[in-house]
Order: sequence, then structure tokens, then C-alpha cells
Amino acid sequence: MSAGSANELAPLTLDSACITELQQALERVETGRGVLVRLADLMGGAVGQAAMLGMRTLGLAPTLQAKLQATAEAAIRRAFDLAVVGMDRPHDVSVEASSGGTWRDPALKAAVTVSGAVGGFTGLPGLVADVGFTTMAIMREIARIARENGEDLSTEASRAACLEVFALRAFPFGAKKGTPEESELGYFSARAMLRGRPVVMLVSEVATHYGLGLSRKFALQMMPVAGALCGASLNAAFLSHYRAVAQAHFTIRRLEREYGPEVRRTAADLKAHAASQAREA
Repeated sequence: MSAGSANELAPLTLDSACITELQQALERVETGRGVLVRLADLMGGAVGQAAMLGMRTLGLAPTLQAKLQATAEAAIRRAFDLAVVGMDRPHDVSVEASSGGTWRDPALKAAVTVSGAVGGFTGLPGLVADVGFTTMAIMREIARIARENGEDLSTEASRAACLEVFALRAFPFGAKKGTPEESELGYFSARAMLRGRPVVMLVSEVATHYGLGLSRKFALQMMPVAGALCGASLNAAFLSHYRAVAQAHFTIRRLEREYGPEVRRTAADLKAHAASQAREA
């Protein structure tokens, strides 16, 4: 749907450029394929069969699952405490973008790729170190995107919003019979469920879903040689996925600060129009 047709649906406050931003952000955060699905695509064929075997093995090892869960929670908690250091002060986004944007993205991707490769070679001990470094890198990137979208990272609400990026994909977005409003506004419903929770509870909630991703990541890295390749590819996919979700999440929050409840009403109009077009097709 074009920005022009979207503007005809919701002509009140948002201009066509903002409606386009909102529509693209909702598509990324609601209809974008989850990181684990993309990982399965990356690791298809024989590696995929080995991963399935690894998952069955993990299912028989509750102590290992508990260790991975504890690793996830510790990594999230440490990253949350450290990632915003130095980012809670005013800054010039234009200067940061012009000075660091050209090298930061490839450097960060290379760093997490190397970390994943090393972790893949060394098994569980390497995974623990890899998870700590990669989670910190991802959280730092989320905080950077938040700040570029006008978030004040000295506030509890903005810092909690960084944690929400890890939890959003745990909610089932998409159309479901009998619950049209909940499915059409899945992003907003998911965020409402997370809002207001104490940070310690939010960290635990996030770690539960993040730990599932780590379990599958570990399963894919169980093969001695292919594990390094898997770890490198998976880390790059994790970074790309959470970066895209963060960009969408904080774009919507920025629009909400500017336009208030009209953002959600516009989202409802966009979803209703898209559903109507789908029925007519």
C-alpha cells in the first residue's frame, strides 16, 4: 500500500512520510521472519539434520538447559547494566553518524562473527564467553539505535524499552481467527504486556526467550568442525535480526512521542485496509 493510500485512511495528524515510516516499522517488527527461522534456513541440509539430533540431545539434558538459561540471564543482566554507559548524555546524532557509521557496522559484524567462530570451536565453555560478548554487542547496538531515535537513556522507561527488543519476537504476531483486534495490533498488545514490569522481572522474561535461541544455537554448534562456521553465521544473523527489530521498535516509539495515540489508531486503519485488500484479492 502506498503512502498516499495510507494517508487517505488516516488523514488526521500523521503526514504521509510518517505513515510510511510507521507502516514499514510495523512490517519489520510484526511480519518479519524470526531469527530462529532464518537460522534454520542458513543451516539447512546435513547441518540441519545434525541440529535436530542436537536438539533431541538437549531435550534429554535438563541440567544443560538450566545452564544455558542461567547463561542467558547473566548475559542479559550484565549487558543491560553496561551497554548504556556513556550513552545517557546528550550527543549530536549527525556527528556520530558521519564519523562512525562507515566503519562501525562492518566492524561490529566482524567482531561477533569471530566470537561465534571461536565459540563454535570450543564447545560449551566457548559458548559462555561468546554469549557474553555477543549479547553485550547486540545490547549496545540497541541502545545506540534508541538514542538515535531520541530516547533518553538516563530514564528507566527508555532502558526498559531496550530490553523489550529481546522479548518482542516471543509474541505470536499475525492474523488469528476470533481475535482480529489482538492480531492486527500484535506489536502494541505485546508491548502492553511488557510495560510496567520491574526491570528484574523483565530481565528474567527476556532471558527465558533469549535462552531458547541460545539452546538452538548451541545445538547447531555441536559439530566439531562445522560448529565454528555455524557460530559465525548465527551471530551475524542474531545481530542483524535484533538490529532490525530495534530500528522498528524505536521508530514507532519516536512517532508516539510526536503524535500520541494517533499512531495506534493509524496502525489500526492500515491493518484494516490491508485485511480488506487481502479478502478482495
